[in-house]
Amino acid sequence: MHPIRFEAATTDDGVHLFHYLPGNDRAVTRHWPGLWQEWPEKGTPYTEWAVNNNNTEEVAVYVGLVWRLTAGLDRYVIPTYYCDDAERYLKQTPMLVSWEYEVDARAPTATTRDKGFVPGRTAKPLRAEPTAAELGNAGRAGLFRLSTPRDLVSALHAVLFDASSETTVFAVAPGPERLQRLVSALSGPTPPTLTEVLEEEGVFVDLTIGSDFDYFDSVMVASRADLRHWVDDLTADYARRISAYELRLDELASVPDLLREMPELSGVVLDVP
Repeated sequence: MHPIRFEAATTDDGVHLFHYLPGNDRAVTRHWPGLWQEWPEKGTPYTEWAVNNNNTEEVAVYVGLVWRLTAGLDRYVIPTYYCDDAERYLKQTPMLVSWEYEVDARAPTATTRDKGFVPGRTAKPLRAEPTAAELGNAGRAGLFRLSTPRDLVSALHAVLFDASSETTVFAVAPGPERLQRLVSALSGPTPPTLTEVLEEEGVFVDLTIGSDFDYFDSVMVASRADLRHWVDDLTADYARRISAYELRLDELASVPDLLREMPELSGVVLDVP
């Protein structure tokens, strides 16, 4: 059974933090050889799950973990920096906010990785001169609604091609009033605290994925409630799922075979809320 271990901590103002930092390890230790072979044009591990031959099956585990950690809440995501790409992949107009969370994918420990809320940024286009709107939005981040796990995969598609990528999920109580308070907290004149963003019921999950050498993955969870038992239950469940997946690898002869395995590995179905 492969261990996925979260380190627990509590801030001075009572926010419970859980950090998963695999370092050079991976959640999935035995990979499907077809990830390094030719794929069909459509319906690939990447198009369906953001899994590729660099960021391998652990990405499907991350998608499931993020989704299940935030069950029962409305989910919103900031795909860091690449707001315009996220708008295209998610087919949504974002809510523009002033602050986003930052994790340093090169730092080795939870303390040194966690940079907290920083001014939002959106990449300016490399083509002709940016428009006035693009220049005005360069200092803001885009907040998007996540309705299904497929939306989270789409957010990953917007950012995953960089040396490291970061998507931050804010899960809050359903309803327009709670969303408005979240947007207000992320749009004030000073950086918000996790306490202000979370309120009593919220769950915050930052997923950072390192792609280049010396950039590392991490999952950071924050909540006002102590989620330790839920986190422990999920990590034990994923240890079982990963072990079962690795035992079945030799039976997978094609990309469709692999894709049929992904819901069992991830614990979620892409188009099921």
